[in-house]
Amino acid sequence: MKYKPVKMKQTQNVLLSRYEIISYLIIWISGILYALYHLLKISSTLKTSDLPDLVPGWQWLGRKKDNTCPEWRLWTTYIIYSLAPWIVLHSLMLMFLKKYLRKIPILQDFWLVTVTSLCINYNFGLLPIFIYAGMTLIYYCLMFAHDKLIIWITSVFLLGVWSYYDFLFEYLDTNTNEENSYLLLLTLYWHQLRCISFALSSLERDSREWKNYIHFLAYSFYLPSFFFGPIIIYEKIIDTPKNYTNTKSLPKRVITLILNVIRYFGWMFVAEFVLHYIYVNMFLQNIKVIKNFGITALSGFGFTMGQFFFIKYTFVYGIAITIAQFDEYITPPMPPKCISRIHLYSDMWRSFDQGLYDFLKNYIYKPSGDYVDNVRLRMKIFRSFMCFVFVFIWHGLSWDVFLWTAFNYAGVTIETLARYAGKTTFYLQHVKGNINGRNERRFLALLTSPLTMMSAISNFFFFGGVEAGQSFLEVIFLKNTWIENMIILTVFYSMCHISVEFENYKKANKQKYCGKYNDNKKHIT
Repeated sequence: MKYKPVKMKQTQNVLLSRYEIISYLIIWISGILYALYHLLKISSTLKTSDLPDLVPGWQWLGRKKDNTCPEWRLWTTYIIYSLAPWIVLHSLMLMFLKKYLRKIPILQDFWLVTVTSLCINYNFGLLPIFIYAGMTLIYYCLMFAHDKLIIWITSVFLLGVWSYYDFLFEYLDTNTNEENSYLLLLTLYWHQLRCISFALSSLERDSREWKNYIHFLAYSFYLPSFFFGPIIIYEKIIDTPKNYTNTKSLPKRVITLILNVIRYFGWMFVAEFVLHYIYVNMFLQNIKVIKNFGITALSGFGFTMGQFFFIKYTFVYGIAITIAQFDEYITPPMPPKCISRIHLYSDMWRSFDQGLYDFLKNYIYKPSGDYVDNVRLRMKIFRSFMCFVFVFIWHGLSWDVFLWTAFNYAGVTIETLARYAGKTTFYLQHVKGNINGRNERRFLALLTSPLTMMSAISNFFFFGGVEAGQSFLEVIFLKNTWIENMIILTVFYSMCHISVEFENYKKANKQKYCGKYNDNKKHIT
């Protein structure tokens, strides 16, 4: 007797009773609040201390503020004071060209290159312009070799150089301070992804006219995502037939722009507010303090750290995505999805940085073999391995990044093996055949909970470094009692169910919307 393969996602669509979901929600929220309470008590003992990592905060709060995250401090100040005027100029001129001179698209390309070059020159000088333009020229020349392997070898070599010479811009220009050097190097990493995307996407094109290099520069110099990302792959331009015409009216785009800007600056306010009460980055700079945390405070710190970095990237990516949606020059990815309701490694990689996911899928995962659903298990694992090798190289060749990517690769591989096991005759006959859909969902959530916990631990290595990750592992495996670990797993188990409920709710709304749309379409017809 043959059994039809059943995917895990179909089991997730099974609905549990309302009272059970409410119970999971209460356990999840109570666990978070209890952990945050213990962490807040520790932070409150330092609110008036003379630690150099704390600076005077908002007067109306009467507390000091954590100011030790160079990324957050640099990104917010640069976006507000240095980048914002150029973004306004960029969008206004692009809107004018699209309205009155859209039949000459090369003018738009020239403008995109010009405004970004002026912005770079005003803030950092001419040297970075030559470096970024020189990189596009290198990749443009590599395209004529018609060999993807050469492009990848060059890319890996250059990424290795950037990782080794992380002081590159300070070395080339002694007047560049440390923060500007960091920002320019970060931009170089984003810029290289765009160069790879353009080169690989253009290999199958026959024409190599001079104007294509200008278009290359325009794509790679697109100002909203130039400095901080996200990566928007070149296919988002190629596959859009209406590159230079508006799809929405100007009033609608302006209203959407204003609402989204308010939304993302609201997230920035939330992050600033939290940094007055929970000193996330200061704790990361003082690992000895973290080692004295109990498991409760450490869990609260892990949650706060993850949420802070989610807000940080949501703010930066959200602003870029909002401007790109207003420009209608290139289709941006979706903003990051809140990590507190993601329980699968694969969903984390799909949803947190969708632009990077599109890059990995289009240029590494798919080209690694025939892209079909029933591909062999070994091929899937190999493709994932190649993706994570590139992630490790691109994020910097460091020990903490290696451990983070290793954890993530292990998590994705375990998920892949679990999905494969879920299609076997043994599982379908002896597990699925003997329990109902609700119990199967509970069983799968129970299996997923340790993976979700491992995902949280991996973020300690990425955001806090090796010592922070080791501290968490020591508490979990050496200092914790089995009762404490069971409580933590229960909270993660509840989180898995809440995450599934969010996905079911979104799918139901999407199907409802599609149904109404189809009904209206039939009515019009």
